[in-house]
Amino acid sequence: MKGMFLVLAVFCVLPLHAASLRLECPEVIGIGQPFEVRVDADEPMSAVQVEWASKAMEIPAHGAKTLTFLLGTDVLKSKPGTETLRVIKLGLNPLAVQSSVLIEKRDFPLQRLIVAEEMVTPPASVQERINRENSEVRRILGTVSPVKHLDLPLIRPVPGKITSVYGLTRYFNDQPRNPHRGVDLRAAMGDPVQAAAAGQVVLAAEHYYAGRCVFIDHGLGVYTQYMHLDEILVREGDMVEAGDTIGRAGQTGRVTAPHLHFSLSILDFSVDPSPLFSQVWSH
Repeated sequence: MKGMFLVLAVFCVLPLHAASLRLECPEVIGIGQPFEVRVDADEPMSAVQVEWASKAMEIPAHGAKTLTFLLGTDVLKSKPGTETLRVIKLGLNPLAVQSSVLIEKRDFPLQRLIVAEEMVTPPASVQERINRENSEVRRILGTVSPVKHLDLPLIRPVPGKITSVYGLTRYFNDQPRNPHRGVDLRAAMGDPVQAAAAGQVVLAAEHYYAGRCVFIDHGLGVYTQYMHLDEILVREGDMVEAGDTIGRAGQTGRVTAPHLHFSLSILDFSVDPSPLFSQVWSH
């Protein structure tokens, strides 16, 4: 988490019930940034419910007195302003604690790309496929599995530098499209792609825009996504460890050259993964 605290703001501790339940979270974050939350209780907890930005999830505690988990905001879905983070300790003696988090506007660079025209305006014959793939992705990223596999920091899935940062305002063939909701990492054709953290493979398929792609569920609403692969080396249902090779880099889908597009999703918010890597490198 060394890189994480370079990005996050000062932490606040707001107990609702004196010395019983404590919440640590940033007071200020920028749009698109992930952040870590810590909950401490004086007594063992069975589970907590987390409410954030119109999302909710229940986290099993299994008698622990401390829980940590990730939340974040999305360059496409989030707006500047104040959001309330609320955590409820479930059980016979429920307690609640909450904190206000200010989401600040961020300015992102502009990027113009030239790609095959069918990757900007797809023919009608593939629209049903695209809709089906989008529905599958929404279903996966909206699922919150209760087992936490994630340990921070994330490892870099390929050693190359970031060539396209998170949040870019994008034009394809001079047509405006959604902002860049991940990072592009330099990779040559066939370079091994490693899992950034432990988890379960929940998607290993070829999609129209993402090309050959792998999605890994790390639990508690956290997913990593690896796109434009040349080859997929895992199957849906496989359990992987951080550093396992899951595929080889390529240029499938909507691309201009071989690279790896890497995304991190938390409760279906696509966040900037770069602050969570084990080391920061120049763009």
